[in-house]
Amino acid sequence: MKLNLQDIIFTPQDLRALTMEVRRYGRWFAQESVKAKVTGKATTEPFAVSEAAASVIHEYAAGQAITGKLLDSLIVELDNLEKTLPHVTITLAAMPGNLLKKTLTNWCRKNISPEILVDFRFNATLLGGMVVQHGSRIHDWSFRRMILANRAKFPEVLRHV
Repeated sequence: MKLNLQDIIFTPQDLRALTMEVRRYGRWFAQESVKAKVTGKATTEPFAVSEAAASVIHEYAAGQAITGKLLDSLIVELDNLEKTLPHVTITLAAMPGNLLKKTLTNWCRKNISPEILVDFRFNATLLGGMVVQHGSRIHDWSFRRMILANRAKFPEVLRHV
């Protein structure tokens, strides 16, 4: 079954968090199943999951009853996605806000791959701009690189400021 995670998963960290949440739900579900068999009644308190996890579980179940086997299969699928989905790392001078993350991720999904995950990092020494890494390729559009590439011109520019 192919999962559509585009609207809820943007980063590898989001995917790992979703997988961990489904694992916790799977353990709770297994315990509750055993309790129901032993006592003959279901628990009164449902396990609270995020909207994203609930959406993925229901999409994966596709109208079937949720079982421990189905949850185990979903966890394997999520683990495989983490290993196989393309990803790119974008390093910025400061941590990006959610709007910038979503904008950059949407651009990557539109121009690179619809399933790409974007890992965001920050490094204050960049001074601005960004560094993009995809596989073994690194594209450095940082201000630091521009300044270092034009060391001879930099003092002259500062004198005119």
